[in-house]
Amino acid sequence: MKLIDKYQKLKDKAFLSEVLARNVFATMALENQKVPMVEIEKLVASAIAEKELKNPQFFSDKKL
Repeated sequence: MKLIDKYQKLKDKAFLSEVLARNVFATMALENQKVPMVEIEKLVASAIAEKELKNPQFFSDKKL
């Protein structure tokens, strides 16, 4: 079973963006790297958009 199958909430873009941004921010803070949360949110949004271009059905239940 894949992680995405076990945790369906990961297919929700808003939820996934929030979780990723918080984790990246926290990890960077632990390493004493001060990066504004806004910048991290932009990077996460960009990464998700790139993933969506490569695999358009990632955030939908439809199989193309």
